[in-house]
Amino acid sequence: MELEELLAEADEILEAVEPITVPVTLGKSTVGVRFLPMSGAEWNALTVQHPPRQEVPADMNRGYNIDAVVGAYPNVALIVGEKVDDMIRVQEDGTRKSVWPETWARLTATGRKDVSAEMWTAHEYLPEKLVGGAGKASEG
Repeated sequence: MELEELLAEADEILEAVEPITVPVTLGKSTVGVRFLPMSGAEWNALTVQHPPRQEVPADMNRGYNIDAVVGAYPNVALIVGEKVDDMIRVQEDGTRKSVWPETWARLTATGRKDVSAEMWTAHEYLPEKLVGGAGKASEG
């Protein structure tokens, strides 16, 4: 396969990515936290901004602070029943601000673990699984 074909194939995979919705508890309600997985380059740029916490072994293994990465994730939506809330609010000065970080801070511990696990899986585990499968296919 030529480089151009490989690049086009990678672009097709990125374009076909579907949003992931994770059920969580917010207050007394079950809602969905929806995010669209990003490219590897975007994920790397986000994770490098949030170095691992020395006292958290899981962070040290990952190489980044997963809580900070998830809290800073762009374009997260909240699904409440049939309604999709993009969590973007217009401030008094006209600027737009995401309230995802504040929402993330209020999720239950279980909800936070579930969202973190799904984001990690979407950006770290599944791409490696695809690469592993591609390697086996190219061997045969």
